[in-house]
Amino acid sequence: MGTLERRTREKDAKRRRILRAAIRCFARSGYDATSLDDVARAAEVAKGTVYLYFKSKADLFGSLLLRHGFEPFAAELESRLLGCRDARGALRAFAGCFHDLCLAAERELFELFVRFDRGDLDRGLSDELRAETRERLRKLLAEIAAVVDRGRAAGEIHAPEGRRVAPVLWALCIGVAHLAKGKPEAGGAVHARQVLEDALTCLLDGIARPAGTQRTERRDRTGRTDRTMRGGAPVKRGRVAVRISNSK
Repeated sequence: MGTLERRTREKDAKRRRILRAAIRCFARSGYDATSLDDVARAAEVAKGTVYLYFKSKADLFGSLLLRHGFEPFAAELESRLLGCRDARGALRAFAGCFHDLCLAAERELFELFVRFDRGDLDRGLSDELRAETRERLRKLLAEIAAVVDRGRAAGEIHAPEGRRVAPVLWALCIGVAHLAKGKPEAGGAVHARQVLEDALTCLLDGIARPAGTQRTERRDRTGRTDRTMRGGAPVKRGRVAVRISNSK
């Protein structure tokens, strides 16, 4: 092994060691309470060494988000989607993937996603890392959107465009995860998997209306146009009472 190759391997190994130490520190103390001094001590390196690999705490956290958040999540989701026969199954697979990786197995993944979702890291991230993390989230949401759009095209679900449904499902998962972190004595703790399943059922029952279902809404006093849904196609109506019925 040449000198250059050996040095490259040593640098990669040290970078991985810092990342592993950072995961432990963030999981134990949270993002705000963790300093780069803490990470350096846990990794058994000098603080200056951490700065050789990461420009800031946010950059370190962003790197964790990519390597230990989006990458394993995307790989697991891709695997689960292969066994799905329809849009309903695929959307449930997404919610199940979020639960199993972010809530049941490695709660620190949830912390990574939440910090990014709230925009906590934006000011500290380098432009390159900010762009990469946003692109990873965009791809993840695009995959969900594609599932919805395929379901719409096949007549399995009647919903807005996938690009509008995907953020709703993402927000649903993040919100349930927040509830699951509550303290039992405060009435905040919930069974995350059950709540996710119930929430997704509500979402699917709302958008997966069978073809031929008719929905009409009376125009309000502002004069906004009524909407009627017949198999997902909106048309204008006169002043009628709100009703939902299955056309024969």
